[in-house]
Amino acid sequence: MFTENGVTIDFSELQKVVDHCDVFTVGFRMFPERLIVDTRHSDTDGPMVEVVEPVATVEERFFWLGQRRPSFGVPQQFTFFVWPHSVPHFEESGLGDIVRRRVYVEDETGEVGRQMGKAMIRLHMLEQRATYDAIHGRNYHTLWEPEESA
Repeated sequence: MFTENGVTIDFSELQKVVDHCDVFTVGFRMFPERLIVDTRHSDTDGPMVEVVEPVATVEERFFWLGQRRPSFGVPQQFTFFVWPHSVPHFEESGLGDIVRRRVYVEDETGEVGRQMGKAMIRLHMLEQRATYDAIHGRNYHTLWEPEESA
C-alpha cells in the first residue's frame, strides 16, 4: 500500500503482529514516546494500552513490564515496530481499529477503551507538539540561520 509519505506498508504483516504478539510496542517518527499494547489478560487484570517513555533495550522493557504487570511474567511474543507515518494516518489506515479489536476482550468496565482513547489523545498531542517545535526550531537544527529583521 502506497501511503501519505510514499513509504509502503505491508498491512498483512502488521495484522500478524497485532493478532499474535502478547505485547507489542509502536514507535513514531516525530517523537520518542512509544505506544505499548499488552494484550494479556486474566480474571482480575485486563489488557493494557499506554504511552510510555522509550527504553534502550528489550531487557529494560521486560523489566518495566515486570514492575507494571507482575502477575503476567515475561511475554511469550514481543515485537517493536516503527510506524513511519503520522498519528492521524495510524487511525485512517485502520491500524488503530485493528489494535482496538485485539484489546477489547470482554471489556465490560470500559477500562481498555478509556486507556486506548487516552493513549491516542496523548499521541496526537505529542505529534502536534513535535510539529510545532520543528516549525519554530526548538530541539531541531536548521540548515539556514534565521534572518535578522531590520
